Amino acid sequence: MQILYKEKTKTFVGMSYNEELEIYIMHMEMEDWKLSTYKRYKKIWDNIIIPEIKKVGIKKFYGLCEDKKAIKFNSKFGLYPTGHLVTTTDGVEQILTKWEI
Repeated sequence: MQILYKEKTKTFVGMSYNEELEIYIMHMEMEDWKLSTYKRYKKIWDNIIIPEIKKVGIKKFYGLCEDKKAIKFNSKFGLYPTGHLVTTTDGVEQILTKWEI
C-alpha cells in the first residue's frame, strides 16, 4: 500500500492496487470523528489526496465498507455504494464503494 497522507496518530490515507479485481482501493483510517476534524480532513482530501491521484492518472477507485456507518463516512469523501459485495481474503463480506471523476 502506498501512503498518500499520514499523521502522528493512527490517521492515514493510502491506496493499493488489487490485481485480482484490477482496481485501485483507497484505505482510510481516521482516529477522530467530529465536525472540526471532518472539515480539516476534507480540506486535506480535496487539496492533497485527490490532486495526487489525478496527477498519476487514476480516474476511479474503490473502498470497502463493513457497515452503514462506514458507508456514511465514505460518502462524505465522495465514495458511494456500487451495489456489490466483496469477500476479502480473510473471508469478511464488505460493501464496495466507488469514487469517479
